[in-house]
Amino acid sequence: MKKILNLIFQIYISFFMYIPTGIGILLRYIVYKPLFKSTDGFFKIDFGVTILGFENIIIKKNVSIMKNSYIYANNGGFIEIGNNFSMNTNSQLDASNGKIVIKDDCAIGPNCVLRASNHVFENVNIPFRLQGHDYGEIIVENDVWIASNCVITPNTRIGRSSVLAAGCVATKDIEPYSVVGGVPAKLIRKRKEWTV
Repeated sequence: MKKILNLIFQIYISFFMYIPTGIGILLRYIVYKPLFKSTDGFFKIDFGVTILGFENIIIKKNVSIMKNSYIYANNGGFIEIGNNFSMNTNSQLDASNGKIVIKDDCAIGPNCVLRASNHVFENVNIPFRLQGHDYGEIIVENDVWIASNCVITPNTRIGRSSVLAAGCVATKDIEPYSVVGGVPAKLIRKRKEWTV
């Protein structure tokens, strides 16, 4: 019975997922709002955005998720998205069995992946696909810009007011006010504070 109810729910969500234009955005807001763990104001979800684990996702106000993106908080995962957040097309927040927290005033460019788990691959006698996953968390502090094609791996904290240059892979903590780039991400320079 549970599988049948889940199938009906997926068909219901799929119907609203692909309605284009502002009408679709408004309908998704109305239909999705009660499904989330909590919301705090208007959010804009474009067509083609796949969401799993609504009940494990908190969305604050002024959030924009652009088309063909993925948000996974299923299998006991958890995602919190702060105020004034935007995520460009084809990006992914994957917290399946893990945790992703994005604080206020952050932006994610197109084609980015934030994944709070990795495959286990230590034992060469067992195919890596059968070894399971290691789960962790990703924390993105306030005022962070993650440019296009970036990857952030589990157990990584991105410090406040940092910038991840296009194409970089963050595998360890980034200090606040840092501009980083490369694979793996390395410090390019520190951001300056300007006084008027």
